[in-house]
Amino acid sequence: MKFFDCKTAPSPRRVRMFMAEKGIEIESVEVDLAAGEQLGDAFRAINPDCVVPVLQLDDGSYLTEVVAICQYLEELHPEPALLGSTPQERARVSMWNAKVEFQGLYALMDALRNFAKGFAGR
Repeated sequence: MKFFDCKTAPSPRRVRMFMAEKGIEIESVEVDLAAGEQLGDAFRAINPDCVVPVLQLDDGSYLTEVVAICQYLEELHPEPALLGSTPQERARVSMWNAKVEFQGLYALMDALRNFAKGFAGR
């Protein structure tokens, strides 16, 4: 597997924290968002949405969303169970994850897009 990352971006950081808590090490490929590397043809072939994180699986396919990547890693490495051990626990983790994304991360994402110099004119 390969993990396409950007050390300064919050979304891949969530996956890195998940992997650290699980004790998982995956080869990492740094994508320079400030330089617009995610907008080039090479990265666009990996993820047409031009965003990180991306997890390339051993079969060559890709997962491109934080929750999907974490769920996949949880299935491969079930202990410690970070996404819940029972249906109720898994539902609560999903609920709180959605709240964090919709009420927190999206606001931060919009602020960065509107004010960060690296996004000017895009």
